[in-house]
Amino acid sequence: MNWASPGVPFKHFGRAQTKKEKYMGCSEVFGGTLRVYTHEGSDKGKTGPSSSGKVSHEGGDKGKTGSSSSSGKVWCSDKGKTGSSSSGKETYMGRKIIDEETKEIMIGRIPVMVRSVLCWLNTHDKGDCLFDSGGYFLIKGMEKTFIAQEQRCLTRIWLTNIPSWNVGYVTEFKRSRVYCKLAEAGKGEGFNGGRFITVSFLYATFPIWILFFALGVTSDKEVLTVIGIEDLDASLVNIILATIKEAGEQCEDFRNVAKAREYVDQLVKSSKFPPTEPFNEYVDKYLFKGIEGMRDKALFLGYMVKCLLLGFLGKRKCDNKDDFRNKRLDRAGELIARELRAHIWHAEKRMIKSMQRDLCGDRELRLDDLDHYWDSSIVTNGLNRAFSTGAWCHPYKRTERCSGIVANVRRTNPLQMMSDLRKSRQQVAYAGKAGDARYPNPSYWGKLCFLSTPDGENCGLVKNLSVTAIVSSKITSPMDHLVSIGMVKLNTVSLTDINTNDKVFLNGDWVGICPDANEFVSNFRSLRRSKIINPQVEIKRDRHQREVRIFSDSGRILRPLLIVENLEKIQAPKAGGSFSFQSLMDQGIIELIGVEEEEDIQSAWEIKQLFAKEAGKPVPKYSHVEFDQSFLLGLSCGLIPFANHNFARRVLYQAEKHSQQAIGYSTTNPNIRIDTLSHQMYYPQRPLFKTFLADCLGRHEYSMGRKDDFIRPEFFNGQNAIVAVNVHQGYNQEDSIVMNKASLERGMFRTEHHRTYKSEIDGKELSKRLKNKDNVIFGKIESKKGRVDSLDDDGLPFVGASLQSGDIVIGKVSESGEDFSVKLRHTEKGMVQKVVMSSSDDDKNFAFVTLRQVRSPCLGDKFSSMHGQKGVVGFLESQENFPFTRQGIVPDIVINPHAFPTRQTPGQLLEAALGKGIALGGHMQYATPFSTASAEDITEQLHKAGFARWGSERVLNGRTGEMVQSLIFIGPTFYQRLIHMAEDKVKFRNTGPVHPLTRQPVADRKRFGGVKFGEMERDCLLAHGAAANLHERLFTLSDFSQMHICQMCKRVANVIMRPSSGGKKVTGPYCAFCKSSENIVRTNVPYGAKLLYQELFSMGICLKFETEVC
Repeated sequence: MNWASPGVPFKHFGRAQTKKEKYMGCSEVFGGTLRVYTHEGSDKGKTGPSSSGKVSHEGGDKGKTGSSSSSGKVWCSDKGKTGSSSSGKETYMGRKIIDEETKEIMIGRIPVMVRSVLCWLNTHDKGDCLFDSGGYFLIKGMEKTFIAQEQRCLTRIWLTNIPSWNVGYVTEFKRSRVYCKLAEAGKGEGFNGGRFITVSFLYATFPIWILFFALGVTSDKEVLTVIGIEDLDASLVNIILATIKEAGEQCEDFRNVAKAREYVDQLVKSSKFPPTEPFNEYVDKYLFKGIEGMRDKALFLGYMVKCLLLGFLGKRKCDNKDDFRNKRLDRAGELIARELRAHIWHAEKRMIKSMQRDLCGDRELRLDDLDHYWDSSIVTNGLNRAFSTGAWCHPYKRTERCSGIVANVRRTNPLQMMSDLRKSRQQVAYAGKAGDARYPNPSYWGKLCFLSTPDGENCGLVKNLSVTAIVSSKITSPMDHLVSIGMVKLNTVSLTDINTNDKVFLNGDWVGICPDANEFVSNFRSLRRSKIINPQVEIKRDRHQREVRIFSDSGRILRPLLIVENLEKIQAPKAGGSFSFQSLMDQGIIELIGVEEEEDIQSAWEIKQLFAKEAGKPVPKYSHVEFDQSFLLGLSCGLIPFANHNFARRVLYQAEKHSQQAIGYSTTNPNIRIDTLSHQMYYPQRPLFKTFLADCLGRHEYSMGRKDDFIRPEFFNGQNAIVAVNVHQGYNQEDSIVMNKASLERGMFRTEHHRTYKSEIDGKELSKRLKNKDNVIFGKIESKKGRVDSLDDDGLPFVGASLQSGDIVIGKVSESGEDFSVKLRHTEKGMVQKVVMSSSDDDKNFAFVTLRQVRSPCLGDKFSSMHGQKGVVGFLESQENFPFTRQGIVPDIVINPHAFPTRQTPGQLLEAALGKGIALGGHMQYATPFSTASAEDITEQLHKAGFARWGSERVLNGRTGEMVQSLIFIGPTFYQRLIHMAEDKVKFRNTGPVHPLTRQPVADRKRFGGVKFGEMERDCLLAHGAAANLHERLFTLSDFSQMHICQMCKRVANVIMRPSSGGKKVTGPYCAFCKSSENIVRTNVPYGAKLLYQELFSMGICLKFETEVC
């Protein structure tokens, strides 16, 4: 964890390393994770104790009172880097100030994102993992990352008709929320329609006409002018008249400003949470906080009423909560700032109570020792608990917590880690019906990958950003620039000009008007392209509503597009250089487009489309053009070759499952890191093909690129195998594959697996389990749990020791003889790779023992191509028995031909054919989705090289030497070895633990549970005629039981103790119905059948059984 305390060194056998060297990051997280955290952390993170009460200190000639507060160091990093301080408003008495003294206190320790500006690892490269791009946090030795949370966009108008017509101005704090609603009048009231407009403000609801006059409007006509509806039909007239009538009934003289304010103040002060300020202050503080002045607030209130009435008339659409125009992404900066505010508020209340106790009692107030009152552990432990449990503050409800915000970083391969950093999640109950939340929305286009989403209950709720999408940071308000290009501020505009010009909104607040909207928008975009205005600022012109909306807030998803009119301005790079996004941004060739602004542009698919012309149709006028169609996909999807040729479900499987389960290089510094479980492939390879996305990722000018011009190899985890499509001895039926045993012996797909065992070595975790105050002794012990032959005198195994299942990994025992040793997991084995002693931030000492095991593929291991063609190894065939081509090429893998029509993955056939052409030509070629060579081009390339056009060849039978009559499709294909291995899932059992109720075997593999035996397994045994084996599996080794049945009444007899004729008690079967122990037989039945009989009997249903002697 990046706390303020210095790093505690590991005690390593042979080398000493600091704890931080385990977690070094390398390059920037693509998409702006580090940028958003750094910006928001330096802005929203400046949170100190707010003024919740007055603190005064008088003495001598110095006096000071008011809401003064000071915040000291916020310790963020391991080097004790101090954070920014925040001070409250200071008010001084009219006395002479002789001296001032400011003392810094520690508010709390805040985790720092790895590789951010605040992290000291940002400038360190030595010993760093080349694949680590940062963007995560270190909490108690665990790597934690945030999942971006989709939240409702605040400070903007929301129009809805569910459950009734209302328009709301929603903010983070409830007191600042304003709602206008069409309410139903009582029976016999109103004018025809029976509706009038109410406003809800500060928990008080009253007719909106009263609030207009309380804000300074002088007449009904002026109210209508403020609302700004030109054509009033009969329904609107009825609503307005009903509103005026309702206002007159509640407040007789509401047209008097003083009376209206008095009435509103009376309602607000009688609400459940009344403000303490007078009318003018709480209106300025809570009513449209971003707008200043009573007049401007009245204008914005009139605009809300106009939106409500237009929506009621069907002239304005209701806002869609699933549209990304109405959403923002909360990332690390916003989430930590919100959590930090809650804990500082808690600590501040605690400090006030402590100071009040000293003031009211006989003790003296200790102003010289503020650390005595401020409890920094509230902030430290609160943030630590939030990261550990995943329960964070609700964005709108302070007393509620949200889950699913923080997740552990998964490091099976770098692609999995990078994909996890680009996920977003919608706060909807997974188990419930989410309605339209799960379905794709048109606003997702180009911003979110429309394929990368989990299957199951998370489908549509957890999403992935597209490869070029970024999340905006909070930008400085461009108000001065808006005035310079023609905007007139709202407070200087007359009422007559307001309704004849386009309104200008900045982050949802009405700030002015513009006489010429076209020129205004054009000038704004010119300033943005020249970087006078920040490129992340978004502008949208709504011609229908006559509005210009500008956004500079954080959490918006933006994506870059090429500007068509500026393509001719592209300057060639210098010798040895190449294009980069930054250089194109500086030249004004690229601009970032948001969700709302994208509705105003017309974008072409590709450059060719700019010049395409259909017969009889004019050439469309495009304003922008896409970089590449594959950039619409996510990171995992964009790396799949020929993804557009495959069934969408198979692309989803590869993007969300197989690519993130593939074994490659998880890290480049495995000797420094200590992971619970990690996998490394000995000889990972780059694929023969490349995609446009992979090409961009390999360039150092790209934000995720490296310092060379090659594709990033860590994003491809597998090897190039020669794959033949054929049936081989029936062992590759369904989805199984047959592999070349000689290829595996030469090291193909050979992997190394590390598992680390951890144990606390100071006995603190065992104090509650010990019956007395015995100390825990470490050393070579005599343990009944397992073998201790490999342990040294310190209770830890020596490096290089070979451990088997049942061996003790860490030996420790109490003085009373109770054994607390750590035993090797069931069915696991390995060689001791390293032994490490370490200590945590809370001074607990731990021992880590890492085992290493080398594994070659065996029967039951799972493999997959990059097209979702997964399969398990069904047979390992000798090389001499495999078919071979005329050139002597022997396949490494043989798959079943039925895999292609059932799974609809012709992209794999194209990859194999292209791979054969690449191997013959000696240079890599593109297999980018949507924009690659056609199948005809690939076949022509093979034909010129002397091969069949479609990749099929004549092969010879390895067993007989004869030529196989049918043509066999064969070619190189990139295959991945997945983490699902038979050695990790092997399960065996004769008899063992059973459930106490059903007597069925337990389900846990670690508890020696039963083997899953479903209908398919049952059908297989029946097909083989193994009835006795089936009877043994499902009965004898499962829930064997016996039951006694009376042959006279056909009911179940019980085994009881009853008196005999001689006066002695005997135990035996006895029929309670027939009152006899005669004619009772014993039968063997599954315990489940006996349990069913007993449950039915308790319901009053009695079963009878027919028996006969076999």
